[in-house]
Amino acid sequence: MEMRRPRPGTIAAPAPYRRQALESDAALIVGLSATAYSIKLLAESDILEVPVVPGHHVSRHYAHHRPGALSRATRSMSSAYPAPTALPLDPPSPAAEAAEFNARAQAVEQFFKLPRFASLSRPYSAAAVASKQGSLPALPLPSTLLADKLYEMARWLEVVYISGWAASSLLTTANNEVGPDLGDYPYTTVPNQVHRIFRAQQLHDRKHYDARHEATPEQREKMPYIDYLRPIIADADTGHGGISAVMKLVKLFAESGASAIHLEDQLHGGKKCGHLAGKVIVPTNAHIARLTAARFQLDLLQHTMLLIARTDAESSRLLSSTVDIRDHPYIRGVRPTKAMRGLAETLEEAEAAGKSGAEIDRLENEWTSNVQLLTFDEAVEQAINVSAIPEPQKASAFQAYKEAVAGKSNGDARDIAQDILGERLEWDWDLPRTREGYYHTTGGIEMALSRALAFAPYADLIWLETKTPDLAEARSFARRIREKFPGKWLVYNLSPSFNWSAHGYSDQDLKQFVWELGKEGFVLQLISLAGLHANAVAFAELAQRFKTDGMLAYVETVQRKEKEIGCDVLTHQKWSGADYIDRILTTLASGSSSTSSRGKDSTEHQF
Repeated sequence: MEMRRPRPGTIAAPAPYRRQALESDAALIVGLSATAYSIKLLAESDILEVPVVPGHHVSRHYAHHRPGALSRATRSMSSAYPAPTALPLDPPSPAAEAAEFNARAQAVEQFFKLPRFASLSRPYSAAAVASKQGSLPALPLPSTLLADKLYEMARWLEVVYISGWAASSLLTTANNEVGPDLGDYPYTTVPNQVHRIFRAQQLHDRKHYDARHEATPEQREKMPYIDYLRPIIADADTGHGGISAVMKLVKLFAESGASAIHLEDQLHGGKKCGHLAGKVIVPTNAHIARLTAARFQLDLLQHTMLLIARTDAESSRLLSSTVDIRDHPYIRGVRPTKAMRGLAETLEEAEAAGKSGAEIDRLENEWTSNVQLLTFDEAVEQAINVSAIPEPQKASAFQAYKEAVAGKSNGDARDIAQDILGERLEWDWDLPRTREGYYHTTGGIEMALSRALAFAPYADLIWLETKTPDLAEARSFARRIREKFPGKWLVYNLSPSFNWSAHGYSDQDLKQFVWELGKEGFVLQLISLAGLHANAVAFAELAQRFKTDGMLAYVETVQRKEKEIGCDVLTHQKWSGADYIDRILTTLASGSSSTSSRGKDSTEHQF
């Protein structure tokens, strides 16, 4: 079966009836997600994010669901796995060993050729993967089936998002300190949350499966089919280290149950939440190396997990290295004077002289305020404007320069500028470097676009992290990406960090925002911390009212709402699997009904 994807260059606009069906179908079902998780609804190219109520997940009731549909949808993926054979008891002959390896490499090559990977590039061979897999055959992990399901993007498909911010601030591992999202928690933290949620999904799926098959055919016909196995998308931050750390992290995510992960181009050790200041990004090629390592690890497992490449360049202003020439047009320097000393040197001398922290901060602000930070291209334009080149020719001279330096390094750009100006242009990107050695950049949409285009061949989806909810900016970004990569899937963070009411949007604009993004190919949209904020609001309201209204507050703000929307956590014992476990115990030991947890004394018979 060929994988169904949007036709290149086309994204279906969401129809009103489609929205109505989505809104009327969505029901809060007690489930899996903790405070910081969010759920996305994907409808071909349309996505609506539904925030998670604490202790709940959103789960669709499929009145017309066909249970065999998933197995049919994923058959072409799972067929990439050859049938496993018994491991040899004796050392194989050289000929047999070579034959086995050739067969293994051929199987990996067939995996590479899945339609699922048609738009992606790999800078390595199938044999390079096969030789690293070891003697045990690559068998499909359960999360592979859910990754295939996510790739299919069934109409109204809902997924679970697990946030690194949430893991850092609320759900960190063991006795690690909670705190702001600086990516400094143990790298097993988010995979552990994925594992927890994936296990919970499987429990709810098993009890639902059992309940349906315990029912009579007539009863089953009336029971809504609930798909609890929602693909999990998780935050992999920067990869938490070098290439080997990225590979270990990706393997953990695959084994824990993730269907997709996102990797961002920030510097490990300098990483911050996408909506904090002071972010440092790595060279373009360094992030491509992360994406390639992640794909290589998935190929070792023959796993179809989706990779999301996120760029934080739009709001970042610092770069760790100038090694990649693709970053050169966006690095800012200064036109030096003979007396000018570098920023880092100035601050180092001040510290050695015993200056206080406040005095050093003031010196840094004074230094940066007294210089003009500009790119080399901007410096060339300034130099042309004050040069002896005739006034009518200055614009064309700069245009000729821009055309000549496209795709070239700063070193080449300096030579080209010298040819045009007739002298060497003095410009230095090292003098303004920070004390940590970071370079200043322009940031902005052009730098983000450059990186997104570079990442696109190595990722299934592209995520532009922005500092404001700018629909016009998102449209421009999407259209320019899809000019070069038609049909490329895009991600948008509908972040609670934005003050949505302060950006001039009317209520109708806010209602239409996600649908307008969907038209532009943003097939995955998420409110990354909706669960956190919904949880805070719900508990704040309950706590405030409980002081004056007692149990009426709980009944009105919680229990009646659970009944009204059909939220099955209302009967939380049944929801947690008490009926399911009782049936297992009864299967193992007949005559044990007197010890059933759901006997006549259970309070849930009141509902």
